[in-house]
Amino acid sequence: MIELRRASIIRNGRILLYPVNLTLECGVLAMVTGPNGAGKTTLLRLMAGLWRPSEGKILFDGQRPSVQHRGQIGLVLQESMLYGRLTVQENLRFFGGLYRVRDLDDRIRQLAKELHFERRLGDPVSVLSKGYTQRVTLARALLPNPRLLLLDEPFDGLDPGVRGLVKDVLALRVAEGTTVVVVTHDPELMPNADMQILVNRGRVTVVSSETRASRDRAR
Repeated sequence: MIELRRASIIRNGRILLYPVNLTLECGVLAMVTGPNGAGKTTLLRLMAGLWRPSEGKILFDGQRPSVQHRGQIGLVLQESMLYGRLTVQENLRFFGGLYRVRDLDDRIRQLAKELHFERRLGDPVSVLSKGYTQRVTLARALLPNPRLLLLDEPFDGLDPGVRGLVKDVLALRVAEGTTVVVVTHDPELMPNADMQILVNRGRVTVVSSETRASRDRAR
């Protein structure tokens, strides 16, 4: 699926991310943990293609990332990237147009139902609560039905009910074969992760990993 081969990030002579070797298969749920400022978001931006590696390389399906590959990546950062003056539906139509999503209105209705914000489609994003904003942000990332979904602290500030809803949505995507990478400060929120990745002072370590074959045998 996605592979990092000694990929590093250096900015203004400072090493933000030391060389990383990491492979994520299809249908894997990976949890990224570590202290604040350790480089977790940098790793996510690298995997999303927002930052090019200063050294090393990233492969997507064994190839260097192309525009087509980048269209298969969904990204949720701590900033929603939504337009406050636009309604929820207008935002999703805008981003869906960028992704060239087919049957866009049907896709929006499907995600609104799945994430329980059907009644808020006509509301400006600026009036939404934290929980609703996070749901719409996740819907934005899911519009193109991505093969790789990257999320930075998606549970932060959410009440238990919304947190459970987001977990269920992510679990469904993993079951469908999507590779999901979640940055979280609380490992207890992701007890079912197949892989735990620790980032500390720019160094990335795979703490635990379970292959698809071993998961299938366990079932």
